[in-house]
Amino acid sequence: MLAYSKRKINMKILIVFSLPFILIVSSCTTVKKTGVLGKNRIFAFLYLPKEADPHKLKAANLIHGQPQEWKDWQRRGIIPSRGKTWFDLLKNPVDVAAGILATIDYGGNPNPVVTIDEFGFDFGGQTDTKAAEILRKTKAKMPNLSLAVWQMRGPIAPVLADAYRDVVDLILPEAYVGGEKDYWRIITQVRAAQLQGLMHKTVIAFGLGVGGYPGENWAETKKELEQQVRFLRLIAPESPGVAFFAAGAFRGEPGLIEFADELCGNFDQIPTDGTGLPESLLALHKTFTTPRTTPTLVVSSRWVEPDRRREAPGKLVQPVTMRMFLMNLGDQTAENILIQLRNPEDKGGDAFALGTVSVPGKSVTVAILPVIAKWRVWKTWIIEVEAKDCEVMSFPDG
Repeated sequence: MLAYSKRKINMKILIVFSLPFILIVSSCTTVKKTGVLGKNRIFAFLYLPKEADPHKLKAANLIHGQPQEWKDWQRRGIIPSRGKTWFDLLKNPVDVAAGILATIDYGGNPNPVVTIDEFGFDFGGQTDTKAAEILRKTKAKMPNLSLAVWQMRGPIAPVLADAYRDVVDLILPEAYVGGEKDYWRIITQVRAAQLQGLMHKTVIAFGLGVGGYPGENWAETKKELEQQVRFLRLIAPESPGVAFFAAGAFRGEPGLIEFADELCGNFDQIPTDGTGLPESLLALHKTFTTPRTTPTLVVSSRWVEPDRRREAPGKLVQPVTMRMFLMNLGDQTAENILIQLRNPEDKGGDAFALGTVSVPGKSVTVAILPVIAKWRVWKTWIIEVEAKDCEVMSFPDG
């Protein structure tokens, strides 16, 4: 009888302690299911041409929608968002900018979404710092507003990464490329997001067709578009989806939008082992994923911007400094790295900015380089890195 009583008491204790555990497991399962913006996958089709009919898309679940249409879109399982450009946000004080985002006409939607086009001006300078403040202030002012941000000019610098981690629901890095020679721009943005713990809410955005400026040739063919999506699946299998900047889609191969929608419908069936990709892209992936003990720095002439004034991004902070984004793929810290920016030989060959920086292992940072002379080119300057016991990879020159 005594033994039976003990078993009975133990069973009661087990039941009591099991109930919270079940509730916790159930809660965790729910979180996993809701994913980003309430979806397991995000397939964003934004800035569609006027002639394109979003109602015909089958897999798309994030679009730009008019405020009065939100109920209709939600019934179809599609998230309607309102778009907002950076211009009148960054030209105003932080409080005013947050008020602008909070008072957009969302049509009474209790769970509105705004996509901000675009942030990422100066690799953590005054303008990026202001953008981060706007995001935080907006979320404090309107907690039910979901924030999606287009990230431009390359990898995410730490100042914005911190704000994105805290208050942004979806990050859309712009990886508009037209061929294999530019795929480094895709993988470096992915790697920077991974190193900063952001990939679970990051959806890489590809450009469809041809842009509005000379040289803006993106995924013009279905073959190229499929290769880009396959490459994304290889380098970021944890990413919750993919996005498309579709404004130039009709200037590419006919049917690009429909084919992108088809790729999204088959997204989970696309292999993550690189099947179907050329050896050059498999090698690029290996370059960025091979374990490295010693410091391995990644730099680019495109990842340099002057510090821009918080009152107006078109004006520079005085005295002028350049801000240069760096990535360290190795385990060990790269200590006291000397960096010089130099004009090409045919433009004088002189150094115009220099400074030192240390980059912890498996991380990103920004070097501050005071300007000491005039730069005579833009984004084609030469980067010189003096780094003892470090490997240095420079893109796009290789």
